[in-house]
This record gives sequence, structure tokens and C-alpha cells, in this order.
Amino acid sequence: MPLNEPAAPRARRRRRAEIAARIPRGYSPALHLAAPTALGVVVLAAVVRLLDAVEPVELLAVPATLLLALAFEWWAHRSVLHRRAPLLGALCERHEREHHLAFTADDMALRSARELWLVLTPPCSALLVLAMLLPIAAAAGLLLSRDAALLGLATAVGFFVSYEWLHLAYHLPPDSPVYRVPGLARLREHHRRHHDPRLMKRWNFNVTVPVFDLVRGTLWSPRPRGGA
Repeated sequence: MPLNEPAAPRARRRRRAEIAARIPRGYSPALHLAAPTALGVVVLAAVVRLLDAVEPVELLAVPATLLLALAFEWWAHRSVLHRRAPLLGALCERHEREHHLAFTADDMALRSARELWLVLTPPCSALLVLAMLLPIAAAAGLLLSRDAALLGLATAVGFFVSYEWLHLAYHLPPDSPVYRVPGLARLREHHRRHHDPRLMKRWNFNVTVPVFDLVRGTLWSPRPRGGA
């Protein structure tokens, strides 16, 4: 480490190293990413197999579920991960004291695969999400229709997997070839701004697509030069 390195970057390096040192020794980044992805593929395959004569109106379950998922993402990020909700304080602690301290707005990229521990949701999250969704899908099946419930379940699980992969993409180096995908660099910039400590508790809470940041007035971007 250079002797003349400024104190602030040196402190950030030390803090990030301390956080990374707490990652479990036997942690497998590949398994952590593969598990929710495989679960999503299994659920999608099961839904395709179980669907039977889907009516056009039942297809509305897909955009309806997607909107609900985006709303939940916004709410959970704002009200659970950045505020100490009763019984859920550990989630806020992990998010703010690990994820946001390790990855700052000017240092977003992973330095090793092991740091996936600090980006992805906890390893058991996919199973917990599925456990919560199954009774909701069962109720939707009784109130609406079996196929609508199946489509909603597949959409919700697919959204969760997309969240994991998109969040991972935002924490790749800025010159990564993944940013050739149209729109992905812009989404990364939206999330990067959220990692500014001055902004993180008030702005840019959607991680996937900032629909509800726009709806709820929490979308922040720099004012154009010359603007009021």
C-alpha cells in the first residue's frame, strides 16, 4: 500500500477487508448463485407442465404480479433494509453495515467471487421466498383460477432470480462486457447513486427497474448542467 495514500481510501480498504474476513470460510459463491437460479428454473418448468388451457384474461396475472413485486422491492428496500423495523433489525444491520460499507458509490465492483456473499440475498432466501409464495398462490388459485395462480407464482419466482442476477451485474467492474446489454449500464448507474451514503436512505430504492421510485418520487439523478 502506498505510504502517501489518502487516509479516507486507506480506511475504506481496511473496513472492506474486515467485512470480507467475516465471510464463512467454507462459502461457495457458485452454489450461492446457482441455488436460486436452479429453483427458478424448476418452478418455471413445473408451471409450464401444470398450465392447462390458459385464458387470455389469466395472462394478466403476469404484469399484475410484476407490478406487485416491484412495489414490494421498493417498500422492503426502503422500510426494512434502511430502517430498523421491529424484529427485522438484523436485515438492516447486514445491509447497511456490510453491503453499503463494502460497496461505496465510487467503489462498486466485486474484488473476488467470495464477495458475492455481500451482494446476493442470504443463501436460504430463495427457499423462504418460495415458502411465502406458495400459500399466496394457493389463495389466488381459490379466488381467481388455477392457471392465473401458477402464472403469478412463476412471475414472482422469476422476479426474485432476476433481482439476484441484476444486482450482481451492478457490482461487476464498469468495463464488464455485460454492460453491452441495452439499458444495463443505466440501471447500474441508478443503483450506484443509491450507494452514496448521502442518498441511500431517501433515494433509488428499486434495484431491478425503478418503476416505484418514479411513482413514489424517490428517483434521484443529478440535475442537468444549466438546470434550475
